[in-house]
Amino acid sequence: MEQLLFLTLSLTKGGAERVICNMCNEHFVHRYRVTVISLMAAEPEYDMDPGVTVLYVDQRPEQYRQNMPVRFARRRRGLISLLRKLEQKEERIGALISFLPEPNFLITSLSKRRSYPVIISVRNDPAKEYASKLRRLLMKTCYPRADGYVFQTGEARDYFSFSEHMMKNSAVIPNPLGKEFLDVASSAMTKKEIVSVGRLEAQKAPLLLIRAFARIHEAYPEYRLLFYGEGSLREEMQEEIKKAGLEQRILIKGNTDHIRDAVGKASLFVLPSVYEGMPNALMEAMAMGVPCIASDCPCGAPRALIQSGENGLLVPVGGEAELAKAMAFMLDDIERAARMGRRAQEITKKLAPEQIYHEWDRLIDAKKEQKTDSRK
Repeated sequence: MEQLLFLTLSLTKGGAERVICNMCNEHFVHRYRVTVISLMAAEPEYDMDPGVTVLYVDQRPEQYRQNMPVRFARRRRGLISLLRKLEQKEERIGALISFLPEPNFLITSLSKRRSYPVIISVRNDPAKEYASKLRRLLMKTCYPRADGYVFQTGEARDYFSFSEHMMKNSAVIPNPLGKEFLDVASSAMTKKEIVSVGRLEAQKAPLLLIRAFARIHEAYPEYRLLFYGEGSLREEMQEEIKKAGLEQRILIKGNTDHIRDAVGKASLFVLPSVYEGMPNALMEAMAMGVPCIASDCPCGAPRALIQSGENGLLVPVGGEAELAKAMAFMLDDIERAARMGRRAQEITKKLAPEQIYHEWDRLIDAKKEQKTDSRK
């Protein structure tokens, strides 16, 4: 059985990390001997199939505080050593798949050409991910060395149009839905709750949502706004809630491993992000038939999922008044909102795991064949 390697920053809570775990557990472990290489030595926060091996490049957490060039050089040496050991095993390596910028930079910075294809995946808005001069330089210098590329939206792929090689060898593959979100009965909307799920960081614009809710709360006194997630903005959010006098109406619930329970019976799901890759939380809320509002943010994922007015609503990025108006529009006519929620469930056909995994298999097999042909 061939080896399949995944390279990631960590296996702590995060969208990309969850996708890796689901892909390995549900599909790849049945086709390959799977090894996940984590740059950070943090214990996985997602359950892994016993057949999946997890290896760490960094062993001491205190090393993470080193500046970027020192950390990068150390991790690069560690990755070279680890790959050398894996390449010496009897089972040949079928492919290496890398997620997120630092792992992508590391694997594509290695001078040695691998005997197996290296596929890198861009998981967020590239205009944000590569905004700094250093990251943009690393990306332009290193990324064209990979053999294949996976993007979650066409808009993300178009960012790399400067490289003919990247365009020619890329595929747009969205995230798969978790199997627990397939064939779910449409939300009964029995809870008078507006729910948002995600890290409490500027990217997710939680302060904007608080202010938009403050505009309409008096007209809908039975509704509460609930945030699920943690992050650096928690304290600032609490201050904003207190300033608005909404301590009993807006609650920060923290992280949860039970998204179906937290979201499944809500009246409304809101994702007001400044930018996104492919937001799992939005996909899952739609799959459960919860009426959804999302910002029409780069790099196009909400727009790829929501046809505004049909299966949800899109609002401008940063549009506080527009967001408040959209929430009021949904809450004013629950039947209309419920119809949108039922239509939203049709994304389960587009994002069914077996379909997404087939697209990954097809890309991996094509890159393996190209690699074999290049050695002849």
